[in-house]
Amino acid sequence: MSKRLTVLILVVVLGVSVFAAACGNGGTPETTAAPSGEPFKIGFNTAFTDFMAYDEMLAQKGMKTGLAMIDNQIMGRPVVVIERDYASDPAQAVEKARELAEGEKVHCMVGPIFSPATAAVTGFLGTSTGIPDFSIMGQPSDNLATASGLAFIPQGLYGSQGYYFGKYCGEVLGYRSANCIHYEDTAAYQLQEGFERGFAEFGGEITSINYTPMDTVDFSPWLSAMKPADCTLFWVFGNGAVPFVQQYNQYGLKAPLVVPMANNFDREQLGDLGDMSVGMVACDIYVDSVDNPENKAFVEKYQEFYPGEYPMPQGYAAQQALFMFAKAVETTGGDTTPAKLIEALSTMSINTPAGKLTMKPYKDAFIPIRDFFILEVKKVGDGYQWVILETLSQVEMGE
Repeated sequence: MSKRLTVLILVVVLGVSVFAAACGNGGTPETTAAPSGEPFKIGFNTAFTDFMAYDEMLAQKGMKTGLAMIDNQIMGRPVVVIERDYASDPAQAVEKARELAEGEKVHCMVGPIFSPATAAVTGFLGTSTGIPDFSIMGQPSDNLATASGLAFIPQGLYGSQGYYFGKYCGEVLGYRSANCIHYEDTAAYQLQEGFERGFAEFGGEITSINYTPMDTVDFSPWLSAMKPADCTLFWVFGNGAVPFVQQYNQYGLKAPLVVPMANNFDREQLGDLGDMSVGMVACDIYVDSVDNPENKAFVEKYQEFYPGEYPMPQGYAAQQALFMFAKAVETTGGDTTPAKLIEALSTMSINTPAGKLTMKPYKDAFIPIRDFFILEVKKVGDGYQWVILETLSQVEMGE
């Protein structure tokens, strides 16, 4: 979740052309035989504008890569991804979902990333066509109230992510106190709540907790008042991520920095921080260094389109949603009836670039059993990157 404001113009220019490129231009290999028959339609409720644009662009890159990996077809039939720009606004997300579901008659929805928009979209789909909706990133537990029996959350709930990370910080790293500072956002509250539950299991206590406005880039008021603690947990992204770490060091604060979502810092940002980034510990559902055949193929294809870049969790999640839909369609023999697709997806097990993923019903939604990664920033060659400290194997990502 970085550099949102600096890429808005680029994203607007890209527009809906991103998937035109994925279907025959921009380096995509030609298929050996042109797909034929009625296309499978995927609605992509995404954002080219406002504060979610950068995250959504990363997801678009992952979707484009995934389409190339399956030669733009499933079972010999073409796959069409139809985008709509919800402009980072929940109300517009519902209108775009209406256009996609009722107008374009898509067979499933992917996105949006923004949690309030996701809740609004799944609520609408439950009263409309009832097609399955894939979350690109995790979701807060509050969104289960509008899950409508069609919400698939392959990344899991934010509370579980915070819980496993808090437990690791207490059990493995041995921390017993933490200062916490986050941007004011739904995800931050859920990550914090989960972290506190896991941390408390090993005697961990919260020394202080502060939420700052989302556009904060000067953290002086909070850093100057920070009390001694064993670590500092922070969820700050975009234009504030690098300044936070820089200012933290300028104030001479020594407690190790721990981050409940590694994708707040990409490789470029870690490079901007240099040695200040080394030793930061984080967690996430995906990192580009996962060692399995699926990830090797994903990274290689991704870099054909984007030389020198590495996929982020947002891109991985979009590719994963595409592959889950493809497997569901194969399971149903091409039947795209919503009930049939949901049945095929509800207990699906699939190997992904982040390892094995198994879905299961959870309340009125579907959550995963999956690998979850504890990461640390290290200097590798001339660059800085997240490397895997530990893999939490096949954990349930519920509340």
